[in-house]
Amino acid sequence: MRTLVLSAALSLWAAMGQASAVVDQLVEAMGIPALIQSFATEGVEAGETINQTVLNGQGGDIWAVTVQRLYDPARLEDELRRGMSATLSPEVAAQALAFFDSDMGQRIITLEVQARQAMMDDAVEAAAKQAAARAGADVGAFLDLRDLVDRNTDAAINAQAAFFDGLAETSGRAGDAPDFDAQRPAIATETESWLRGYYALVQSALQDDDFAVYTAFWDTEVGEAVDDAMFEAFGACYSALSYGLGQAAGRLMPQNEL
Repeated sequence: MRTLVLSAALSLWAAMGQASAVVDQLVEAMGIPALIQSFATEGVEAGETINQTVLNGQGGDIWAVTVQRLYDPARLEDELRRGMSATLSPEVAAQALAFFDSDMGQRIITLEVQARQAMMDDAVEAAAKQAAARAGADVGAFLDLRDLVDRNTDAAINAQAAFFDGLAETSGRAGDAPDFDAQRPAIATETESWLRGYYALVQSALQDDDFAVYTAFWDTEVGEAVDDAMFEAFGACYSALSYGLGQAAGRLMPQNEL
């Protein structure tokens, strides 16, 4: 019996390794490591905003080190890989990999990464948002198909809520969280503006047929499964990160009030 149990365990471990391997390849092909790098860079900058607005600029080295640790790209990438491996079957991941590893897939991903990096510049972001109004209906249809505005709005609100939960836990100051229901329309508007600008920037460097094919991919069962797995993994990662930031800020708050 022990031999059978051990064999079953080894088989399961091997299957998990196979799933992880193909998801790892998919993560690479989708340019997620480079996208995480941009997210982490912006997160560190946002950490300084928290230092000024929540900690009165007194976070010091402790806060700086905490923010760097939580936004460590390698740590975030590992969490995202594990999250996607837990929900995405190797069969679906392999089918998605076939698209993203193709010449067209890599051309699109390269443009997405370049556009994400460019949008870190305030001037480029502003110009992209203005250009989005002239991008036509294709970008709007793309956002609607993937439900990107609502999904990203939910992720932002959940992360903010997690931050204030962590803050309340370590500071004892419950009730400081804003009314997220009241803020949702403004967050959704800003999210949609950013997304339209971002994808207008991507679309502008593509042939119309390329963007149509890309949109069609996300309209498949495989595309939907990848989207679901990616947003679930990122949402969990982002909320846990924000909760940790809130906890760290809450521990430092009493020092600022003495």
